[in-house]
Amino acid sequence: MKNQINTLLMMSSISGMAWADSPTEQRITRADQFSIQSAPANFFSGNANFSRLPVMPSQGDIAPAVVNFAAGTITNWHTHPKGQYLIVTEGEGRTQEWGKPIQTIHKGDVIWCPPNVKHWHGASEHSSMSHIAMSPVATDGKSVTWLEKVNLSTEQSQSQEQKPSPSVTTAQAIQLSSKQLSTQQFSLIPIAAFTAIGDMNKLKPALIQGLDRGLTVNEIKEVFAHQYAYVGFPRALNGMLTFKRLLEEREKQGIHDLQGATASVLPNTTNYYQLGNETLAKLQKRELSDAEKPLFENFSPTIDYALKAHLFGYLFSRDNLSALDRELVVLSTLSTLEGVDSQLASHLKITQNLGVDAVHMERFIDVLSQQVDAEMAKNTQRVFQQISSNP
Repeated sequence: MKNQINTLLMMSSISGMAWADSPTEQRITRADQFSIQSAPANFFSGNANFSRLPVMPSQGDIAPAVVNFAAGTITNWHTHPKGQYLIVTEGEGRTQEWGKPIQTIHKGDVIWCPPNVKHWHGASEHSSMSHIAMSPVATDGKSVTWLEKVNLSTEQSQSQEQKPSPSVTTAQAIQLSSKQLSTQQFSLIPIAAFTAIGDMNKLKPALIQGLDRGLTVNEIKEVFAHQYAYVGFPRALNGMLTFKRLLEEREKQGIHDLQGATASVLPNTTNYYQLGNETLAKLQKRELSDAEKPLFENFSPTIDYALKAHLFGYLFSRDNLSALDRELVVLSTLSTLEGVDSQLASHLKITQNLGVDAVHMERFIDVLSQQVDAEMAKNTQRVFQQISSNP
């Protein structure tokens, strides 16, 4: 995890970024827009870095607070007479300005809502969210004006986010992957890693965390199905059985987990080998004619077919887990294995091709270090630095 000195430095020296001229509408600055700078070595005992966040307009004292939203919880519509500055610290949330679309916000995002702009904010449907809220102190004690409840069914119908339609091909869906990693996506890391290691005792709490953060039952099932290609059926089946037992326990406790979408069914005439070639070409950003060449000069047609037809053809066609999600699962899996640095490097490049920038890749490695194993994360960091310095 990036040193938390980042935020502290920003607070003590906030005269950095500034928003555009107009102060009359809500502004969101995404986490990956911030420039990471090294802290001065003569004032720090080790490595540290910081990012300057946007300036908060204020002419007086600031009142900070930490607000924690359970999954699905949002505020009423409201306004702040002197505006409000939010820093998302955990999870995934939503915010909306009156008359505008709902926007998703993630850890590290910064939101400025100017004075008297009607809006609401809170957690996403399936993930909790925490943020630091800062508002100029109101001398009359009225820092917020609460208004009516939000009718989400109406708002969502007016600002439904664009999603790939069922007719979108696997290759097209890959191009639509987003670089923003959500709380659910970060939750995939320990699930895949502990399955690959074979540590079912640690897998169980990782599964609980994933479910509580909004992963669906079918998404997690898909993780195990994808992993068999990398760690074999024994590990994948053990993970699946652990998950099955956990769901049975939770059902007895009255916990009903979201099943989630099932994968679209492609026609029986689908040529999965050719689909695999097309998927590989898109993932690796190379010409289709190059991807169509048999693996190892056709040294083993069996492995070539299994890799392309089943892994990159059939499994990637199952659209209830995105291409990016699958690659995060693969990275988490390969990070636990020894002697697979070349494959790890290949999939790190694919993840970059899918839009994950260096900031989010570092966050991936931080989660791996904190929740799985620091030494494994160091190797992944080393390989990532190698491919970054030799693109």
